[in-house]
Amino acid sequence: MFIRLVRNELEKTWRSRWIVFAVMAGIFVLIAGGLYTFYVISQHRWSPPPAVAWQTTLRDEIVANQSSITQLQQIKQQQGGGAGGQFGRGFSIDDVIARDRQAIVDDQYLLDNNIAPLQSYSITLAALFGLGGIVMFLLLRVFGWLASEQIAGERSDRTIAILLSRPMSRDQLLLAKAVASFLISLAVVVVTFLIVYAMLAFIEGSFGPLTGQIAIAVDGSKPVGSGNLVVMSIPLFVLMCLGAAMLGVLCVQGMSLLISVVTGRWAAIGITLAVLFGAALVSAIVSGIITVISGDPNSAHFLNYLFVNVLVPVSAIAPVFGNSPAAAGTGMNEFGSQLVTLGVWTVAFFAAAWLFFHRKQEAG
Repeated sequence: MFIRLVRNELEKTWRSRWIVFAVMAGIFVLIAGGLYTFYVISQHRWSPPPAVAWQTTLRDEIVANQSSITQLQQIKQQQGGGAGGQFGRGFSIDDVIARDRQAIVDDQYLLDNNIAPLQSYSITLAALFGLGGIVMFLLLRVFGWLASEQIAGERSDRTIAILLSRPMSRDQLLLAKAVASFLISLAVVVVTFLIVYAMLAFIEGSFGPLTGQIAIAVDGSKPVGSGNLVVMSIPLFVLMCLGAAMLGVLCVQGMSLLISVVTGRWAAIGITLAVLFGAALVSAIVSGIITVISGDPNSAHFLNYLFVNVLVPVSAIAPVFGNSPAAAGTGMNEFGSQLVTLGVWTVAFFAAAWLFFHRKQEAG
């Protein structure tokens, strides 16, 4: 019975919303075509570039940082040997030299221990960008819209009472709709990830190895080292990112389902999209104001307890791309914190949706 309910929900969603998925596919084709056209024009070639080993990339970064240090030291000597004044964003020349030296130490540590940085392979880049970037941000809004119609749409079409008159419980109906929404979202996310992976593999010149190990900083504000690194296999990293992305999807669907239970179709769609777009915008503005007033970019970190700010937890890992210390609040520590926050909100949303659905009387 339950499997049949889920299948019916999947078929119903496909029949009524296939155009949405077709448009999404068309957008991806246009983006891929545009990127390829830009590549051909800028690189003057039709084929992928030759692949570059990550060790070579790190050695080039070390050479570049050493050259930068030499130039900065010359500038410092010309200025009389002092700190050299400000050097962009409030940093002195000594600060920039220290940062470049730390980047050299970080890169050399990875080379000596044969640990690839996070950005070394096409598949890890695809996990970060496809599951933690603007792509996931937009997909979550689409998933929220679709989930907001699950119950509200039945109520607006006056079919909810008919469904509940069949030999099924409210729990079965609510769970079937939630499972169907999740399965559709999972399929879209996986396909999106594979498309992004293929695009990045072309840009990088190689699909890269699917096995091996990569390094992730525990705290992006601290130097890379044995006490500040998590080393994991590439498949585990990709699965971790996929799981985190789907937790964000679950949270959005839980919120949308809650709104769908208590309102009509158009109200549910409007409120859901207003929350997903508007709340994130307001939060960004508030964060900017707090940062300007306090002068500390981490003073607004408490806003990450709002679910709209942690819907894409994979983005908490992204700032560790280049091995050098990133802003405080990035890395695996922040990633784990965002997962916990998301988990609490997700459970709360689904519990509230279940409670209100049981209490609400449905008319035919």
